[in-house]
Amino acid sequence: MAWIIGPAPSEREAGLSIVYKFVRKELPDYICAAFLQSIPVGTGIKRYEFDLLLFVPHMGVYVLDVRNTTGFEAQKGQGIYRYRNIDVSETADERQKRLMDQKHAVRHYMKKKFNITPLVYELECFPFLSLRDLDLNALPPDIDLKHVITGDYFTSVQEFLWKLMDCSLFMQPQQESRYYEDLRDKDAHDLYYFWDTGVFGAERPDRPPTVFLSYNRNNAQMSLDVQTAMEDRGVYVWRAPKDVQLGKDYFPEEMDAIEECDAFLILLSIPAQNSEEVKKEFDKALELGKAILPVWVENVPDSEINSYYAERLAKYQYRIMPKMDEAIIEEIVATVRRLKRENDKKAK
Repeated sequence: MAWIIGPAPSEREAGLSIVYKFVRKELPDYICAAFLQSIPVGTGIKRYEFDLLLFVPHMGVYVLDVRNTTGFEAQKGQGIYRYRNIDVSETADERQKRLMDQKHAVRHYMKKKFNITPLVYELECFPFLSLRDLDLNALPPDIDLKHVITGDYFTSVQEFLWKLMDCSLFMQPQQESRYYEDLRDKDAHDLYYFWDTGVFGAERPDRPPTVFLSYNRNNAQMSLDVQTAMEDRGVYVWRAPKDVQLGKDYFPEEMDAIEECDAFLILLSIPAQNSEEVKKEFDKALELGKAILPVWVENVPDSEINSYYAERLAKYQYRIMPKMDEAIIEEIVATVRRLKRENDKKAK
């Protein structure tokens, strides 16, 4: 189940109770959920209150505004829409401003507290509404169903996660996603730990297996795909430039990461074997006696492998993966977990 922060909703918060039970019982454990939280705004005493924040690795932060409503009633001629069964009415402009303010508050808080800028998505959540029974003509004209989660999406994990993905794909171009960072598994954990304890940057009680990922920029997309696949399986991947702290020197940061890792995963290609940076990383891993996991991401004939790598990789079993291969990823993950257990025993 998901990691949950915050109190269980009261009985009068019926819609939020439905969401709470679904998150607690159904969502996978890589997702962190913060219920009934608040964050400060600026330097004053004002705070924003949130029904639910979801921290989903490699997707972003989702702000869910949960309502008990079973429908809408328009006050014609006034531009005001009342949510049926609850005492809330607001103009379209007021509603849009409230949702945008919530999203921006979360974004600024992430940057200020954690120095990360993940994509943040706002969604309105109506657990008592069903798309099958909903009269779309009765919806307020400014409501976009891509921003709405109804009770239909609480029938299965797949439906719910597909809805989050659909929202992400729709909104990313609007948010100019090139300015934002990936929300890593470790980021989600750190956010959860802070909200739960008030402590920043605490280590996991049982640290995950760790891999240093060495690659050439020509294989950047493959490196990102490998990182995502491995972190989805619980293996933390150190990968530049994302894991180099702002203002820090690349080289010392990389050397420290290699020293701390359980395994050194090198993505090999013609550009990679001609890269001085990859060579320096590989030399350091050999010097420290790290477990080397070579993966060729191109079908390179033996005649085109340079003498440096031909000599040093001769004793290592390798894999060839010109495109993502789930079986190879599973094998790498299993190997890294075994190496982590061996390293933990040596440390005792």
